Amino acid sequence: MINRITFFCALLYGVVLHVQVAQGQEANAKMVSGRVTAADSGEPLAGVSIKYEGSAAGTVTGADGRYTLAIIDPNGVIVASYVGFQTLRVDIGGRDEINIRLEPGMEALEQVVVVGYGTQRRKDITGSIAEVSSEDIQNQPLVSIDQLLQGKASGVQISNSSGAPGGRVNIRIRGASSVNAGNEPLFVIDGIPVYNSNMDPSGTSYDTFTPTNALASLNPNDIESVAILKDASATAIYGSRGNNGVVLITTKRGSGEQVQIDYNGYYGTQSLVRKLDLMNGSEHAAFLNDWATEGGLPQPFPDPSAIGNGTDWQKEVYRTAPMQNHQLSLSSGRGDTRYFISANYYNQDGIALNSSMDRYSLRINTDHKIGKKLTFSQSLTYSKTINQAVPTNSAGSDNIRSVADKVFATSPTIPVFDEDGNYVTDWYGGGKTESPVASLLSIHNQLTGDNVLGNLSLGYEIIEGLTFKTLWGVNLMNRSNEEYYPAETTYLGGLLGGLGLLSERKSTNVLNENTLHFTRNFHETHQLDVLGGFTWQTESIKQSSTQASDFPHDRFGVDNIGSASGVPDVSSSVNEWGLASVIGRVNYAYKNKYLVTTTLRADGSTKFGSGNKWGYFPSFALAYRLSAEEFMKGQQVINDLKIRTSYGITGNQEIGSYQSLARVTTNDIYIIDGQLVSGASQVSLPNSGLKWERAAQWDIGLDISLFDNALNVVFDYYRKKTHDLLFQVNLPAYSGYSSALYNTGNLDNTGFEVNIGSDIQLGAFAWNINANYSRNKSEMVSLGRSASTSLFLGHPPGAIRGYTYDGVFHNQAEIDAQQVQLGVKPGDARYQDTNGDGQLNADDLVILGNPLPDHIFGLNNNFAYKGFTLGVFLQGELGMDEMHGVSILNPAAGGSNKLRTLLGRWTPQNTESNIPRANVGNWLGSSTYNLVDRSYVKIRNIQLGYDIPASLIPRFRRLNVYVSGQNMITFTKDYPGYDPDGGRHYPTARTVIFGVNLGL
Repeated sequence: MINRITFFCALLYGVVLHVQVAQGQEANAKMVSGRVTAADSGEPLAGVSIKYEGSAAGTVTGADGRYTLAIIDPNGVIVASYVGFQTLRVDIGGRDEINIRLEPGMEALEQVVVVGYGTQRRKDITGSIAEVSSEDIQNQPLVSIDQLLQGKASGVQISNSSGAPGGRVNIRIRGASSVNAGNEPLFVIDGIPVYNSNMDPSGTSYDTFTPTNALASLNPNDIESVAILKDASATAIYGSRGNNGVVLITTKRGSGEQVQIDYNGYYGTQSLVRKLDLMNGSEHAAFLNDWATEGGLPQPFPDPSAIGNGTDWQKEVYRTAPMQNHQLSLSSGRGDTRYFISANYYNQDGIALNSSMDRYSLRINTDHKIGKKLTFSQSLTYSKTINQAVPTNSAGSDNIRSVADKVFATSPTIPVFDEDGNYVTDWYGGGKTESPVASLLSIHNQLTGDNVLGNLSLGYEIIEGLTFKTLWGVNLMNRSNEEYYPAETTYLGGLLGGLGLLSERKSTNVLNENTLHFTRNFHETHQLDVLGGFTWQTESIKQSSTQASDFPHDRFGVDNIGSASGVPDVSSSVNEWGLASVIGRVNYAYKNKYLVTTTLRADGSTKFGSGNKWGYFPSFALAYRLSAEEFMKGQQVINDLKIRTSYGITGNQEIGSYQSLARVTTNDIYIIDGQLVSGASQVSLPNSGLKWERAAQWDIGLDISLFDNALNVVFDYYRKKTHDLLFQVNLPAYSGYSSALYNTGNLDNTGFEVNIGSDIQLGAFAWNINANYSRNKSEMVSLGRSASTSLFLGHPPGAIRGYTYDGVFHNQAEIDAQQVQLGVKPGDARYQDTNGDGQLNADDLVILGNPLPDHIFGLNNNFAYKGFTLGVFLQGELGMDEMHGVSILNPAAGGSNKLRTLLGRWTPQNTESNIPRANVGNWLGSSTYNLVDRSYVKIRNIQLGYDIPASLIPRFRRLNVYVSGQNMITFTKDYPGYDPDGGRHYPTARTVIFGVNLGL
């Protein structure tokens, strides 16, 4: 708490100083008025947005094109913008009346889009690129940028792996391109490539904590724009790391002539999105009586009704939790130096007991022009994250249970405390029992991370149009982990006399890029843009850990790990890799009509075999702007029409280091002459032929803008074929090794995407619509040498296989009438003999479902009327399945609680039921009984805001207040868990926040 107070006192002191300076420069507020007309016709324009530069507050012109605007500085700038016309900045220059003439324009097409190692005009783009601006992700209570991208771009699937603070999300761009290698896209943050892999230090050998999100260290409020590169034309410039798509993140930089101070902050609460309808105490007692009777055991509860409602463990474990975010920023673009400086504090308490995350971050971005030819730029951010985690996975045969499993596994017949005020830790049929509340409150798992991400670059214009740029970047991570399971309150701790772990991981990633960029227009007919360069990147990761057990007491935990008397498990390691690359790209345009892009990248990686260190990744793209033809210029409907196609090859190197080499372990113990001697042994076979996964992707797209750019449509169809999959192939036992990594097998992804954007303006009312839809089909077309039993030809990776559930045997007559299932009783589960051989065995397993969605879509609506804004964002995924293996559906799991739907189970008094009896003897877990549809549609965000009129806040540049709700409503079909969008072991939360954006 002291650190937080000190942190913000320093920030507030800085703000006060700058406010005093700003106030000394401000003049009294005055009114400026005028009339806005179209430059080509002289007609007045109604509904034109007029704003004081840098302010969200403003006004719009009336039916006669006139406006009146309150301003602060008579020497400031007003900005006039209107759909179909070029935005105009006008110096006020002390005037009271300013008439404005707007030129018709193609502003949207002239906008600059960030691409790999540079920028391009939107109209010159030949690849498939989706954009997300800072306006699309602002004021939303999410900790990382990848969460904010969900539903914002077609072809991008984002799912939550955990609802815990700082938890990971999974991102797939145009489907999964790999099986055993990485499937996450490459993130490039201000030019520094970052792969969002697990950078946490090792945990205990039980590994029950979901990896934290490395991107959670990046403050989303610092982001200016995000570009998602999808096809090979866009991603081949990143070569061996482009298979899974590339996400380019550009942070904010200084702009404007005035010094601007901004505060953004919000405070809100989180709560459980959905409470499961579980049995209460008396209902579960009756179930346990049935379960015991069917198992030949005495009934544990003589009178179940006497228990009443019992304990609601969901209420005991989950809570209403606060969250808050505060950011101060200082920026300016005046003169030869631009800067953007921000400081941020983010705090989120999790909805599960004893879970939280804190983040402190500081960013400094500067650009300085030295003379006429030399430019110096710098980006630097430091962040510190502190995660207090609770188990989000179950492991060790339930020696440790996740948060949700603790709730499910605990019977509501058990009170939280006994008569003496002690936690109850044992109950009928509970197996490895512990109090969910006591264990969660006492488990200590603190992950602390320090991250420095930054770069320095120099650009020098050698001659007009030819620029040399050199960039040096670093990504430094230092993370430490502390875990302790007390002997008194946790099953695992009691088993081992307390279990503790201290571990640390240090990562040093260094990047150097050297590029030449040439651009020139020839005779206004030919446009040439050429990029070439050399880059290299290295990373060194050092890790150490100490795990100990048998502590004398729980009081000090890992703060006195040396007191443990158990044999310690001490380890350390180093992991290094390097990548050298040569890149080249040529963009050529003829008459702004015919566009050509060619790209080649050659990558040399230390990760692959001696004969395959280098890989080559070319791409080629063509585009034809039909709207530039003479016969299109007379019409008024189509503003831009472009057809494009591309083909290229990208790679995947995310396999870890040293996989092509024979690796050795030094943990072996041998007995020589009666003495224990440490030794070494080879644990893997070398594979000098190991090489990249390679994906060949073909794309055809259509971009069209209509009605003065009020309606924009982008369509893409693609086919992506991944060859030489990096597979862990099982080896015969006589080899002495269990598996080895080989290139074998093929995987195909085929799909199409549609993005639709529209701007509707009716006087003071504005409506912006952005919709996207995508469909992807993933299919294993070859398994090669792999003998995988979880992959199936013609089906996607992860296809769900199991038995076909056919209700229950209602009576003895139904049992006697069949010979497929022997030894069953009335009420037992019945399964189909799918192959008709008269037996029920593994030959009857069939493909039951697909874990990947058939349809992904998002719909974002933003309404504005005078000072009010309303945003409604819907997102959904349809056509995906899950094998829901949780005990709440399993009638064979005795001690754990159940969904109330099992109240309708088969009993001697309810023989017509198709839900199996308690303690079913032939339970087969993977079947259509517990196959569930994960399709959902969410109202993911609703936000209402108001810009305080400038006349009421003369000393402020802007003041916006808002209320925002995240994860508000989920529409799903009988999904039995907390949220079909992930979070099975740690539920996702519904969040409501109140915020303010203040500008000085």
